Amino acid sequence: MTVAAIGYLRIQSSDGNAWMTFATSVLGLMEAPREDAAGARFLRMDNHPFRFMVESGGQDRLLAVGLECRSAADWQACCEALVAAGHSLAPGSEEEAARRCVSDFVTVSDPSGNVVELYYGRKLDYRPFNSPAGVRGFVTGDTSTGDLGFGHAVLPAPACDATVQFYTQLLGLAICDRLHLAAPPSQVVFMHADNPRQHSLALYDQPHPAGVVHVMVEVGSLDEVGLALDRAKAAGHPIIATLGRHVNDNMCSFYVLAPGGIAFEYGYDGLLVDWDNYTPTVSTEGDLWGHEYHFPGVND
Repeated sequence: MTVAAIGYLRIQSSDGNAWMTFATSVLGLMEAPREDAAGARFLRMDNHPFRFMVESGGQDRLLAVGLECRSAADWQACCEALVAAGHSLAPGSEEEAARRCVSDFVTVSDPSGNVVELYYGRKLDYRPFNSPAGVRGFVTGDTSTGDLGFGHAVLPAPACDATVQFYTQLLGLAICDRLHLAAPPSQVVFMHADNPRQHSLALYDQPHPAGVVHVMVEVGSLDEVGLALDRAKAAGHPIIATLGRHVNDNMCSFYVLAPGGIAFEYGYDGLLVDWDNYTPTVSTEGDLWGHEYHFPGVND
């Protein structure tokens, strides 16, 4: 295992102010003001300097996913495996690394075109996290679990088999579950990193205009989920899945659309796994209960 956690996302927004208002007042993330030559804005949820970088642009979409290696040696091993497999790596400059608060990173695209920033040496920020929405904290790891990452992301992967091999054979993630969906016929492949979170990255074998199917953040109680649901409804954001509980990771959550159309899952009670005593599963149902899905313009 080489990738330790999913560290951050770079998101492009056509309305940065609306996106930041959603992130702070609904999700409860904390803005981390700092100078940035490109005018990006940053969001914290723990002692990392940021978990989300929001950049201005004409299209609302995911720009890149940051995957963290635990050490320089692990990072170098991943880079060498990628080069040996024929992938082109773009080294980050010192200035670009400083912007991401990392020691070093490279950029590479997976076989489905998703952009990955592979890094090590994150420089932490120990100033207290203070949610403007009153969220007590997010589940991103502690001394017993280690770094769990910010949550998880589900990426579109039309070239699914090759993309699965990219993450498992070259970056060291491991498959924990496959979900087969009947309508439309499709599958989601769930993968875990080198931490106990049931999945950190998943691949959906269909395209998606936003470049990400959904992003998940986790809080510490069901009440926090309910309060966020109330905030989302009060602010008029589309709820695309009612409260429910997933089968594979046990997450109790709802789904809401951010301005521009990126879906966020807001959850509690996600499964933490002892990987030495786990057998990968195959699922035909995504939910134990709830999660009635409603996509604006699709099933209106």
